[in-house]
Amino acid sequence: MKNKACFFEIPASDFHKTKIFYEKVFDWKVELCGDEGAMALTTAADKDHTPVEVGGINGGFYKQKSKDDHPSVVVETDSIDNTLKAIEKAGGKVMTPKHAIGEWGFMADFADLDDNVMSLWEKPKK
Repeated sequence: MKNKACFFEIPASDFHKTKIFYEKVFDWKVELCGDEGAMALTTAADKDHTPVEVGGINGGFYKQKSKDDHPSVVVETDSIDNTLKAIEKAGGKVMTPKHAIGEWGFMADFADLDDNVMSLWEKPKK
């Protein structure tokens, strides 16, 4: 299936405390990534943190900048450019334009008709 939910992001003010909380409460494996964030493994994954269980989804934590930051679902798409055009045509809004995220590809944020903000991810082209 195309355009699957593939990742989640949760804001966190203290990654060490966040790691302890989610590992204790949900038995997730949380890998700290310095001051940049942390990876959350909720299901078995390969070396690239891609779930190996059908329907599994992993995620991460990013530095909370304000109390208005919120968790987000990330949807994988073959083309962020085309998906953002479709979102706007359907009445949604582009919140953060397409931008590179290092070796992992590209992301963008959008709001749906109810102002729910979600993210898009496009794998890098090989």
